[in-house]
Amino acid sequence: MTAGKNRACWIIVICFCIFAISGCRVLSPNFEALYLDVLDAHESTQIHPPVIIIPGLLGSRLVDTKTGKEVWPGSLFDVALGRYRDLVLDFDNQYPQHQSLVSAGIAESKLGVDFYGELLSVLVDYAGYERVLLGAGPPRSGQRRLYVFDYDWRQDNVHTVKKLHEFIRAIRTDYANPELKVDVIAHSMGGLMARYYLRFGDKDVLQDNDLKVTWAGAEAINKMILLGAPNLGSVSAMEGFIRGQIVGLRRIPEEVVATMPSTYQLFPHRIVDWLYDTSGERLDIDQFDASIWRELGWNIFSPAVRERVIEKNGADYYQRLTKHFAHNAERARRFSWSLTVCPNYDERKGGCTEALDPPVKLVVFGGNCAATPSRWVVENDRSGNRVVRFSPRQIRSKVPGVDYQDLMYDPGDGTVTKPSLLARDALSPHTPRHKFSYFPLAYSFLLCAEHSSLTGNRHFQANLLDVLLTRARPWELHKDHTLR
Repeated sequence: MTAGKNRACWIIVICFCIFAISGCRVLSPNFEALYLDVLDAHESTQIHPPVIIIPGLLGSRLVDTKTGKEVWPGSLFDVALGRYRDLVLDFDNQYPQHQSLVSAGIAESKLGVDFYGELLSVLVDYAGYERVLLGAGPPRSGQRRLYVFDYDWRQDNVHTVKKLHEFIRAIRTDYANPELKVDVIAHSMGGLMARYYLRFGDKDVLQDNDLKVTWAGAEAINKMILLGAPNLGSVSAMEGFIRGQIVGLRRIPEEVVATMPSTYQLFPHRIVDWLYDTSGERLDIDQFDASIWRELGWNIFSPAVRERVIEKNGADYYQRLTKHFAHNAERARRFSWSLTVCPNYDERKGGCTEALDPPVKLVVFGGNCAATPSRWVVENDRSGNRVVRFSPRQIRSKVPGVDYQDLMYDPGDGTVTKPSLLARDALSPHTPRHKFSYFPLAYSFLLCAEHSSLTGNRHFQANLLDVLLTRARPWELHKDHTLR
């Protein structure tokens, strides 16, 4: 009798486990069923807009032209334990094209971690795209082409935009069509460059505060798809700048990161409330002011970093580095404003007077399920010095009644918050958009994925193929759709 009861219990347990496993099964899109018939339905003579993939920060391989060595991502040892000091940018060299490190293709995967490999495979296998290089000549009838724009991600983003402009011109030469429009898939920081190009073309508008939007790049863009773009910056990226960027089990040193102009351009926008005191009151501290960094002892202004730099490179180099810092921080301020300034702002009317029908609207993908750093807290230490806390557990003197978890985190992908993704300064969709954040959004797709795995997310890929293959210009199918 006991054996029979035991057998019955085991049967119940096994059935429960089978039920639980089947109930937790993760559904994945069937790309073959969804899209192969769409490809067959296209006329073979149709000219399809080519697709350009623009990777984000760290997304392109970097090779030393002098030694032939791949410096980024490098060997397996480099990824796990490297310090990446060779990534330092020679900021004394006024000609970016003469740097010893050059881009050498997109980073597809390393140590079993996918960067862009799966995305490329899906576009080739299920969307019918063929990867080609510049200079491939005219396409065949019905051919879908896929170009990858790799670049030195350390450089100022506006410098890279100039290269993007030349890249698109070369594609137009391939197609023998000077009016060809391309589809752009831009990931993370690549999304910021794509938006800058859309607004200003290849012109550098960061020399002063005259940020007049011309839509100079719009004539070359058919669809612009952004994935995980920090459209109002990221405190996570800024933390990597302050403390050194984490790679594997190590960090890229602060003084190395400080040489890279692009990293400044990921700081939170000035319209974002990113710093509070322990009582939950907003602090107005200018993150683009080098004197603030000096006061707080961040990055190269940390005594330990300063000592390390002077010991290795000398005091004169350190002084040049501080000037480089101030110059790039100011350019980063203007860069962030250049992406959000209204094309035709009327101070008297308190808003944008241009008709809400820009030449290109944005299709945005990103994460909204992970608790993502959005604000930091400042408190005084025992000596009365202001110290910034990056997470609630670091706060020593908590004020009763303040929910620091809620204060310091927003939904996002772990790196980019949902508000930043949608260029909003507030989480609630009912809060009106900031008057200085013009963002021509067609629509957004929100996913449960972390920033590092967005490109490989199957639901992103399925919806991406839908945007590319089954819709002309997505927003034109919804004439009653208004910008949010």
